[in-house]
This record gives sequence, structure tokens and C-alpha cells, in this order.
Amino acid sequence: MISFPEKGRMNIRIHFTTRSSRLTGLIPILFLGLLLAGCGRKTMPKPITEGPPPQVKDLHVQVRPRGVELLWSIPEELKEDFTETSYHFSILKSELNWESRNCVDCPAPTQQELLRIDPASPAPAILQNFVFSWIDYAVVMNNAYRYQIALKDQKDRLISLSNPVPARVVPPPPSPREVHAAADMQGVLLQWKAPGKDDQGQPLQGMLQFIIERQASNGQWERLSTVPVKGHTFLDPEVVANQVYDYRVTSLLPMEGTVILSEPTLLRQIKAPEAIPPPPPRSVWVIPGKGTMEVNWTRSEGGVGGYHVYRREDKEITRLTVNPIQHPPYIDRSVKRNAVYYYAVSAVGVSSQPSTREGLLSKWTKIRSLSSE
Repeated sequence: MISFPEKGRMNIRIHFTTRSSRLTGLIPILFLGLLLAGCGRKTMPKPITEGPPPQVKDLHVQVRPRGVELLWSIPEELKEDFTETSYHFSILKSELNWESRNCVDCPAPTQQELLRIDPASPAPAILQNFVFSWIDYAVVMNNAYRYQIALKDQKDRLISLSNPVPARVVPPPPSPREVHAAADMQGVLLQWKAPGKDDQGQPLQGMLQFIIERQASNGQWERLSTVPVKGHTFLDPEVVANQVYDYRVTSLLPMEGTVILSEPTLLRQIKAPEAIPPPPPRSVWVIPGKGTMEVNWTRSEGGVGGYHVYRREDKEITRLTVNPIQHPPYIDRSVKRNAVYYYAVSAVGVSSQPSTREGLLSKWTKIRSLSSE
């Protein structure tokens, strides 16, 4: 057994205790240093952009007699400066197996790029009211296809893909027969007969509907009804007295989710009646204020002697103007807190009777009042 002098043991113990205390003090400092040295290097990278990328969400197709028409809107994020955007649209197409044409989840064959479209110079596509249209003529009867719109940047990198839409190319339905148009006290009245059989004499596989379009002189074709017409007559009240228009009526046959269109039947140089109330404003919008509603609208076509403003609350309709006012806005000061209102505007003619009568109402615009003070 080895023994140490008492003094030697004390020295050893004191030396050990001093060294341990120094290490104990260094450990927190070293740990804090490691944390500070690693700060900012172990976090997840921030995304380059906020929110989802712009995307075409409303692609739809119409099968016309000689091709497939694609229609889609400019994404909301690009509408403000769409002519200066660095993005372009790419039309993608796949040919489907006819037997599996109705299988939405079936994988499509390899896509081919048909066309790149610059929003600032869209030709050969047509751009009208932020909506593109383009017809693919390279299709074969009784074949099925699937289309998508890719949004790409200036380096041709994919940003987003639209909804996929199938198109089934089949023979078109017959065009409307015996189409006539005549001036009416309220506008121009169109009438036609609907064919009951196809061009081969076979009964139609479905109920025909109809699309009505109008074109003013030196203007573009404008669709008059947001939904297809199911009857055989249509009254166009939004015409200007003595103005001349062209019309076309097109048969529409829905088949397996695809819209099949006929060749349109044309009517040229249809003159509106001499005495007719002016058409209503095309657009009405309302700006809420402190206890008020500011009603605005676009000017009606033709001669207008003034406008009447209407308000609907629940089922009660009130004309707010005693006499026609000459221009917008109209300030409604009789609104209640947190109430829901609908506003519409009509136009009044300026010439002799009966065109001084009040015309039809515009579409109703909904708004909620948030404050009465």
C-alpha cells in the first residue's frame, strides 16, 4: 500500500478541483459559440415567390365543323400588365384512344406542342376581352384528343399547366332552317326551325340548343345569350333604333361532355325598328360609402335622354329616380346598416313617341351596406 503525505494529498486534491472548475466554466461558452456559429445556416430556404403561380383554370373546347376551338382566359394575376408579361402560353395536344376517350384518369400519350402564344402579339389566336380563342384544324373525324395550356417563362421553363380537356370530333349537327328576323316594338325578333334528323336522315342523339350572335357594322361577333337557347325564338332588345345588324344562329349538340356546333345560319342587314327604347347599360357597378351607395354605369348606345336607377331589397323593387338623370353617378342615401341591396339601371329615349319610353333594366348588381354612419 502506498501512502502519501497529508500535504501531498492536499496539493493533488486542490489541483484537480481547480482544473475541473475551469472546464465546467468553458463548456457553456463553447456550446454558445457553436450555436452562434451555426445561426442562419440550418433554416429552410425561403420561397422565391409568394403564393401559387398564375395558371389557366377555365380551358374549354367546342368542336366546330372543321376543327376544335380552344377558349381560355388570361389568369387574373396577369391581366393588369398582360401585354408586358414575360410569360407565354403553349398549346399542348394528345391523341386519345377512341375506346377510352371518356376515361378522365387514364394517362394520355405523349403531348406535342402545337403553338406558342405571346399575349402582346397573340396571332394566329384571337384575344377579346381577356379571352383567347384558337382553332386546331389538324383533327380527324371520329378521333378523340386532349388539350392543355402550359404557362412558361421567357426561358421556356414550365410555370403551370391548365385543366386537361378532352375533345371528341364527330359529325356536326344540322344548321337551323328557315331563320327569319323582323323588327318588333321591343327590338329584333328572330325565329327558326330546328332540324330533327342529321345529314344522313337519322334521328339526332340528343336535344338541340342554339347560340345567337350579333354583329354591328365594323364590329365583332357578340354572343347575345350566356346560356344556349332551348326554344325556337329569341328577342334582341339591346339594339339602337334604325341601326343595321347581322345575326347568326348556330345549332349546339352536347355529346359526352363535348359541345358540337353546326355551321351557322347567317342573316344579313337586319334593320332595327325606327321607334324603340334605348338598350340598358351593359355594366353597372356600386361603390359603398359611409351610409351611402354610389351607383355607376356605362353609357347606353344610341340616343339617350336619361337614366332611371332601381333598387331591390328582398322582393321589393323601388325606382329611386323621380325624373331621368343625365349621367352617373347616382348617390343612394337611404341605405340601412348591413343590408343586402341589388341595383339596376334603365335608359330613356330622346326622340318622339314611342321611343321616349323607358327601356329594359340592366342586370342586377349585388352589394352589402356595411355602415350607416
